[in-house]
Amino acid sequence: MEINSASTSRSQISTRDGASEQQRRSLQIQNVLVPLDFSAPSLRALEFALPLIKHLGADLHLVHVFATDHPFSGLVGMPFVLPELEISRSIHKQLKDVAQKYSIAIRPDNLHTIKGRAFEEICRLGRDTSIDLIVLATRGNTGLRHLALGSTAERVVRYSSCPVLVMHGTKPAGGVPGFHKILVPVDFSECSTQGLAYAKAFAKHFKSKITLLNSVHFPYYVASDEYGRFDLPRLTQDAEIFARDQMRDLFEKTDWHGLEVETSLQSGHPGQQICEHARDSDVDLIVISTHGSTGLTHLLLGSVAEYVVRHAHCPVLVVPARLSELQIHPTKQE
Repeated sequence: MEINSASTSRSQISTRDGASEQQRRSLQIQNVLVPLDFSAPSLRALEFALPLIKHLGADLHLVHVFATDHPFSGLVGMPFVLPELEISRSIHKQLKDVAQKYSIAIRPDNLHTIKGRAFEEICRLGRDTSIDLIVLATRGNTGLRHLALGSTAERVVRYSSCPVLVMHGTKPAGGVPGFHKILVPVDFSECSTQGLAYAKAFAKHFKSKITLLNSVHFPYYVASDEYGRFDLPRLTQDAEIFARDQMRDLFEKTDWHGLEVETSLQSGHPGQQICEHARDSDVDLIVISTHGSTGLTHLLLGSVAEYVVRHAHCPVLVVPARLSELQIHPTKQE
């Protein structure tokens, strides 16, 4: 439910474009990692990522993580070396074949075959190779089911130290993804402010329109007496007024660098409101931030970010809190 949409939703182009070069921020994505399990969804994620990577001028990394069980114990002293080496070589050839199929010019060092738990190795590789963005699908052979807690995709989102772009099963039509409309949920915390900074850089690069969305929600209300329930409408109204004031301050005090920005206040479950608004407004991308150094680790299953990752109809870009300054840099002087 939208709160007084006529007065709280607005679309306008910021005229505060006189910031210094030091204040201007732009997107710098130099290394993109695409995990592959050779399933159709993971290949679609690669197809989705390729024009984006070309547009950004970034280097592509491909990784496949395998787990092996060895039922035999022969060859005393090295029972696992030969099989794992053969598996690694076979997978490396498969990665090369995929690169050739899609006419990808990729350095041999950027093809990674690793044994271990998928999400752990993907996140470790992301840190060790200074990956700026991970692109993956929500479904695949290794349990990338968007309704399964603990799936590879969800765990990568939880533990990744860099932003993760989660693609939701739609096959790209070709060309650079059209991120014309970007939805940015905000709760006015420092965490969401960092997510907004990344979204601004992304929107500036792709000349996108930004919608800021905040949802006022009281998950539980316990009255101590029979008259307490009459306080809920007043509490809700006060919360809406407070959210409206915060949204106005955020809009007026932020330098938008000429971007077109719209604000919207909603009432209801934040995750549901975000997904419904994205679908109803034909949003191309949701940029949402997570709390804490390990993303969604300490939050409940029903957290807003995790809900959105599971249920959004469009790609979701998850920005971890305390994002390294390596991902957003001052623009070069033109």
